[in-house]
Amino acid sequence: MFKTLKNILKVSNRFYLLGISITNDISEYQLIELLFKNNELKIEKRFFSSSFDSSLKKELLKGYPIILHVEGENVMNKIVENKTGYRNNVIFKANPDDFYFFEYHQDTEIFLSIARKYIIDGIINKISDINLYVIHISIGPFVMANLLPILNGYSKISSSNCTLDIDTNSILSFKNEISSLEKFVVKGEVLDHREMPLIASFLDYKYPNLAIDFDNKFLTQNKSEYLFKKRFKVSIVFSLLFFLVSLTISHNLHNFYLSSLAKNKSFYLTSQKTIIEINTLRDEKILKEKILQTSGVYNKSFIVKYIADIGNFVPGDITLKSIDVVPTLKKIRNDEKINFNFGSIEITGETSNDNSFNSWITDLKTLPWIEKMDIVDYTEEQKAVKSFIIKIRF
Repeated sequence: MFKTLKNILKVSNRFYLLGISITNDISEYQLIELLFKNNELKIEKRFFSSSFDSSLKKELLKGYPIILHVEGENVMNKIVENKTGYRNNVIFKANPDDFYFFEYHQDTEIFLSIARKYIIDGIINKISDINLYVIHISIGPFVMANLLPILNGYSKISSSNCTLDIDTNSILSFKNEISSLEKFVVKGEVLDHREMPLIASFLDYKYPNLAIDFDNKFLTQNKSEYLFKKRFKVSIVFSLLFFLVSLTISHNLHNFYLSSLAKNKSFYLTSQKTIIEINTLRDEKILKEKILQTSGVYNKSFIVKYIADIGNFVPGDITLKSIDVVPTLKKIRNDEKINFNFGSIEITGETSNDNSFNSWITDLKTLPWIEKMDIVDYTEEQKAVKSFIIKIRF
């Protein structure tokens, strides 16, 4: 139990740094497992993959938060003059709302990386599909400006697709090519061109650079869900720990009173009181065991509670035929992939009373965990009996 709690708390200072480089419609993935402790960086593991396959997903099983970096042919890099309307001059007649702009402001110039939102959002959704959370993102090579204060003796630094000409505190120019495959030493770590922007992205997350402008509000929900997941795990462990300690204390007290009863048979009144206390403790022990079995702490979706809430509201003239948790999106066919409608419940049943049905629907809508409810079907199958299908999102 204590080991589990320790492992959960360790997540707070460990991160996955995931770099995605796209060239000729082929994506390459560079993964770093990073420990950040006492303001020091330590690379604990490296992994490279040419696809988002099972081997890469296996490396992500520890559930650390992800700091994402994307560059390549789907990211356009430009140097523009810092003046009004510079974004429109770059994208011409396209809609600015269709793009993410990652900018590094320097004197009179702006080093600009642009990517279409649907590409970046698609990558984030792919990561979310394996129950991981992107909490920070950088686009293009100019995030490496965060490395300038800690680099010594380099006039060029490279990422997966670009090379920057630099001096001690500024970017001079860039080329959309890799001019060198040399290694770089950053904070005592030896990095290659794939890893340089990943460390820079982490520094951008930990120590935001005022010269970098990037609106990452679209990650707010991801950050909130990750924090909720982490706090939920900690609360579950503490809850189980509390119950187990309580059960242990109850068991020890139970044994103590039984021993005292055997030694003090002559003290009738005392023994009677002891028996009462023993029975009370036994009842508490049974109650706590039932709480552990039925509380739902083992099920982070609380499906048992949802079904119980639905059942508690059903009036006598409504018959539920089925409650389908996480139903399929369409009829299952042998030659097709099965797609599930996660986060939903589908209820089918019959009723002979429209008013009672409407009242039941109104009551269900008061449940705090229901986000959306739709009546998909409400038809008369036989005289005075209507069948219905309800879909609930939670």
